[in-house]
Amino acid sequence: MTLNQISKSKIWSALWQLFSRAFVLMGLPLLAWGIDDLEGFFSNPARTGFVIIVALQAIFHAWVTYITPPEPHHEHRFDMARWHVHIFEIIFILSAFGDRRNILVWNENPALRWLGLGIYLIGAMLSVWANLAWANHLRDKGELAYDDPVLLYEGPFRWIRYPILLALFFYCLGFAIACRSWPGWH
Repeated sequence: MTLNQISKSKIWSALWQLFSRAFVLMGLPLLAWGIDDLEGFFSNPARTGFVIIVALQAIFHAWVTYITPPEPHHEHRFDMARWHVHIFEIIFILSAFGDRRNILVWNENPALRWLGLGIYLIGAMLSVWANLAWANHLRDKGELAYDDPVLLYEGPFRWIRYPILLALFFYCLGFAIACRSWPGWH
């Protein structure tokens, strides 16, 4: 394998997907909680369950990135079309920060923490379903998917046009409830 083939390998995009998901979904809350008290973060079983779900989610999305056919090269625009991602990150940071310091949180309730984790898991499963439907569509249609695009009516796209936005909503709501955060879900 030549250096050029290695540099163009899909393994790099898969590794980036693994790193970025793990950092945003797991790293930001851990940093907001405080690296000096990781034992305190992991002392709650719901937060530990969250980390396990995020690790599995990051591995899965890296795999989907690896098996998805490459897109034709086009220029990516950076604009405010991705504002929802930044709100998602802010909610994760504020929720974890407030949970450790008891700022804008309700009283400890283990059942609500598990409910929040369950809501987060619904978002994770919706994300998995949407990404698999998209990857299967690209594999089935090949270049035609880009040359002659059509609306996707498979998987969750059958009922909702942007299932990933709904998954982000479930991520934020679930994590905020799991962290007892008022600002995260009001």
